Amino acid sequence: MPACLAREQQEFFAMDLRLTPDSAPISGKKEMLWVEFPVGTAFPKDGKVYYHPPKKPREELACLPYDAANRRLQFDHSIHLGDQSDEADGYYSVNVQVLPDALEGLLWGRLGIGTATAPLRIQVGPPGPQPVPGNLIKNGGFTDVRFRPGGDWRPLEGVLYGREARKLDAWTVGQYKGRGVWAASKTGEPGRLVDLINGDADGQFPAAAEPPFDKGENVVDINGDNTCGFIEQTVDVTPGAAYELAFHTGYHVLPNPEEPYRRPTYLRAEVRYGKPGAETALAWDDYVQYYTGQGAAASHDPDKKLNAPGWRERRLSFRVPQGVTAVTVRFANPGRSGFDPELDADPDGSSGMLLAHVRLSATTR
Repeated sequence: MPACLAREQQEFFAMDLRLTPDSAPISGKKEMLWVEFPVGTAFPKDGKVYYHPPKKPREELACLPYDAANRRLQFDHSIHLGDQSDEADGYYSVNVQVLPDALEGLLWGRLGIGTATAPLRIQVGPPGPQPVPGNLIKNGGFTDVRFRPGGDWRPLEGVLYGREARKLDAWTVGQYKGRGVWAASKTGEPGRLVDLINGDADGQFPAAAEPPFDKGENVVDINGDNTCGFIEQTVDVTPGAAYELAFHTGYHVLPNPEEPYRRPTYLRAEVRYGKPGAETALAWDDYVQYYTGQGAAASHDPDKKLNAPGWRERRLSFRVPQGVTAVTVRFANPGRSGFDPELDADPDGSSGMLLAHVRLSATTR
């Protein structure tokens, strides 16, 4: 719940179900969930309830008619907890509105599933800080690329690469060294840690993306020159607010039809906060993408064919804990060893996924 809601303000609060220790997984059991709103609050006329599974888009749920006299809202849902399904271990978000005559202070209601209940607390008072609207990520389209003097995009195997780039504005570039060690580039230059591909020439970006790709957006290949590369950026956020990280991933465009370019490619996306070495992950996921089997024309070699990237939009939702004012967004190639703190890094050849069109925005969920 946000730290404080003003009178007549609407927001979403989260309902989180978790298994007790040693409990068996629950796989698709339909249950009735309910909310008894505190006195001075209500479910809005056009209010929404969503379920947010970690590996699928959010789902809007149908509710029974709101019982205003008893301030009670009910909805049913098939519960998945600990069963390893794509629907498992998500959370619910429920609309609430503070009424004009609500008393200031801490208001108490209840949440429930069946006969099990938990308290619902809503703080009413003067308006608190509001999240900054728009995309918080700087250079999310990788348009701002600074080259060495005399450097520029250069063709390699029919693709325009930015091998002479000195800086990828706002992004820190580095390499995962294994055993939990993340090493930022000492010069700040991408070098061979990650590769840049010219988006206008070779991006093959989806025309139906929303928001649409802008002219001049480019692509990052997280693997670089056979590295466990990473890029990251720290942004200011509002404590208690909800956010969504959105980005596109694609298979590599290089045209070699043999191994290693038909291997799966990998990407870890994560949002973290805290001091380096003692960070806490707010949201993360590992993505795998396979060879599309579809060709496309190379921009700088008429005799070469490229692999179509098969761009996919990805989304990660999270809520910032109270007291946290900044988070770090990181994209990394885990390689064969993953990020196991007891193993050395193993980039495993051409396993890097393509990344483009990064956005981080506040939401009302």
